[in-house]
Amino acid sequence: MKPIERTLTLLKQMFKDEPRFIMGRYGRNGWATCSFNKPLTSQEIESCLPEDNFSLPKDYKHFLTLHDGCGLFRTESDLILELFPLKEMLEMSEEHHSEDGLLSEGNFWIIGQIDEDWILIDKNQCMDAEGSFKKPYITVVHPSDGLDMAVPLNLNFECFLERAIIAQGDYFWEWSEDTELTVTYCDTLTYEEIDETLYLEDKK
Repeated sequence: MKPIERTLTLLKQMFKDEPRFIMGRYGRNGWATCSFNKPLTSQEIESCLPEDNFSLPKDYKHFLTLHDGCGLFRTESDLILELFPLKEMLEMSEEHHSEDGLLSEGNFWIIGQIDEDWILIDKNQCMDAEGSFKKPYITVVHPSDGLDMAVPLNLNFECFLERAIIAQGDYFWEWSEDTELTVTYCDTLTYEEIDETLYLEDKK
């Protein structure tokens, strides 16, 4: 079993009977569900792709043979992690590669969205059809930002999806740099003095 299959199998087992309560930063919480689209065949995938020098990484392509997209951690108010169906992904990527589009100066596929950020595949890392799955091709960017604000994650799709699921759609790549949720004791002498405002205080 491929790692991505194991990750999805375990996720489905967790959510198979009923919604599960999830929680994230800044007090975000709620009862969540997950949904999975039907798979594509390898032939269907290949028939959708344009003829160029780029090839979908094998781990991402394998995901499409399991599910042509999915919606993970859907609450009453949010869809926290979405992976687009292949045709929607290709159409959306082409649209935003137009002359005035966000991706006009880069070669990317927009494969999904995690919270408010787009999940991108850097096509420049995908010219080797056999070896691209081993390359760090996943990047995230907010749609209102330019590519100069994009964050390369040094991950392939398989690793990204596993970490995103473990984090329940949170921005796991920010955890090591996150100062907004750093516990700051400052002049606090006892644990009883700590309250929510102190815990959420920005560490200067």
